[in-house]
Amino acid sequence: MTLVQRRSSALWARLAYILAAFVLVGCLQSAVVSASPTRLLSRQNDEILPNDPQDTDDIGSSGSPFDPAPLEDKYPLLPECRDKCKVDKDKSLFYSQVGKFQDKPTDFAKQEGLTLVREAYPAGFTDKRPDSTAYTKFAERFSIAFSEKTSGIAHVLLPTDGTSVDNRVWGRIEYGNLTRSGGECTRIIKVDPEDFSKRCILWDREGNYDDDNYSRCGLQNQPVPPPPSKGDSQGGTCRVHVTQYQKNEPNFSSPVYRLDVTIRDAGGKIVGSVAGVDAPTDQYVDVTSLLPYVLQVAAGEVDDSAVLFKYGDQSWGSNDAEQNCDFGGYEDGNRDGDCDFQC
Repeated sequence: MTLVQRRSSALWARLAYILAAFVLVGCLQSAVVSASPTRLLSRQNDEILPNDPQDTDDIGSSGSPFDPAPLEDKYPLLPECRDKCKVDKDKSLFYSQVGKFQDKPTDFAKQEGLTLVREAYPAGFTDKRPDSTAYTKFAERFSIAFSEKTSGIAHVLLPTDGTSVDNRVWGRIEYGNLTRSGGECTRIIKVDPEDFSKRCILWDREGNYDDDNYSRCGLQNQPVPPPPSKGDSQGGTCRVHVTQYQKNEPNFSSPVYRLDVTIRDAGGKIVGSVAGVDAPTDQYVDVTSLLPYVLQVAAGEVDDSAVLFKYGDQSWGSNDAEQNCDFGGYEDGNRDGDCDFQC
């Protein structure tokens, strides 16, 4: 090889080495930028979003809501959330990880006259804005204020299938605020999102879990235990008798159906009843009794609609032969019928 050729080969080797060095430096700079705290925080906020765009009571973790707000966070801070939040005693409703029962918190709130977090603020206060990157932290702030303002009895819809709530807003923020020393919440009632009649005491400030209506809950995400046995009732096959009064009937003038309900235990003893209660279409009426669970009864939309029943994990209609139901026709503005159920 000539001297010129050797020098040319050496020059090309040096150029290749320099080029490789530039590529390596560029890769290192890119890795540092992508791993910087600002970039990681942005990625975290972008990836962790509320389960339901319409309801942010149940969002995942996005770091401490007390962290300094990023420049793009133009949402109200915690002091303003505290100032704007208004909720009456015994009216707070929380929920977490309800999965396929996403509509149930709203249904239960309407049924019981309770307040969800969004409803505790002025209209539009909790809405997303075009600069939505900081919304998750804002949602945590207004959840903090809501749980701090809760007083008396609070209700919460939680999963019963073992789904964890520890890393949700409920587990990280709300439960701790409700149970904090000096707080004004006195009791937390867990409600099964699939069956509102199933409830238990999740926490009580005085440690009073001796209750005639509710048993003490086990783990937060486990099935609701049956309530304590009440009084002297005989289990087995119980029977319910219903009188349904037609709408706008002269003797019971009402724009909705009305119901009389009587429950007899397996021994034939009357253990619970209600009389003349309004039953708007498909809205269940609770009938408490000496039996372990609450019997729920609902009228349909028209006269021929079946009367619907729920008791524990049972559900049936007044046209269900398996429950030995026997309902007659209307006479003098009302009809009567009976059904059996296991109690």
